Amino acid sequence: MIRYAPILFSLLLAVACTPTASDINQEYANRLANVLDIPPPSIDKLSPIAEYTATRPEASFKLSVLQLANLGHCALAQDVARHNNQLGKLAVPSEVFKYQVRFIQLAERCIQDTKTQDPEVKNILSQAGEEKRTALPQYFAFMLSAEPELNQFNRLTFEETDKRGTDNELKANEGLAALASVANSLLAPENIDPQKITPALSKLNNNSYVQTLLTSARRQISWNHSLTAWLSQIDLQETVCPEGKNKKKAQVLHNIFNKYAISQLQPYQSQLSIQLQELSNSFAQISQAIPHPLYPDHAAALLTELKSSSRQHAQWWQGFYKVCKVAPV
Repeated sequence: MIRYAPILFSLLLAVACTPTASDINQEYANRLANVLDIPPPSIDKLSPIAEYTATRPEASFKLSVLQLANLGHCALAQDVARHNNQLGKLAVPSEVFKYQVRFIQLAERCIQDTKTQDPEVKNILSQAGEEKRTALPQYFAFMLSAEPELNQFNRLTFEETDKRGTDNELKANEGLAALASVANSLLAPENIDPQKITPALSKLNNNSYVQTLLTSARRQISWNHSLTAWLSQIDLQETVCPEGKNKKKAQVLHNIFNKYAISQLQPYQSQLSIQLQELSNSFAQISQAIPHPLYPDHAAALLTELKSSSRQHAQWWQGFYKVCKVAPV
């Protein structure tokens, strides 16, 4: 067993020392700065994404205790009773949303039941059901803003995305896809299965995938902007490739660009783009279903900015190759 200890230690050390994307960006900047003989650029500390806030709607229609007692033949009565007790009043936002869906689905059945004979009760159930139907998107928005599994997305993380197909990635995308499916049915609540809400949230519980991806994308965008702005200050003909002189410095810069930007950072940004697009597939559906207050699709916005900042950085290098007449490989 002892002879395997050095091997195990080496493996653990290799895992612990795996460079992050920020490490690679910093090394890229340092190598360029060393050749150009100027201080390397850095990026500013990121600020948290603005919180999404939505208020809980207030119900206007209520059944009296006596009216509720006369609805014992309806499945709705038990739901209403539970919702009105002490535990019901302390229900988490997702349970509040699920109650609204069940009320809408069960109210019509109760109205149509031949045992429901009181016209006033029928009228209250009908109006309450319509009110909840109209307010359902707002109840869903309230859940998005107040449920811990869903309001964590705006937070920053120290981690950075490194590989695809992790358990957290799969669970997060599955959970958000399930919620997007619910969002698509908000105008037809009869098609919503309330029992799918809790399993979807459980996949996002203690799961930092979304905020790690958003943070990673924002850091890479900052690096792209910082590096491009920094390089744009360089007078290539004056400091890198003067006319008639050797192109050794330009060749070294070319090698650094290939080693870091092309071989490492470009594949990483392609990976981020794919992950952001997958995330946006769900966020966009939720955003479309929740216009007031609009649910932001941060993934789509970051995807656009990531592509733009990457393209601008590549354009600087295109200019470098044109001015210095070094053949890109």
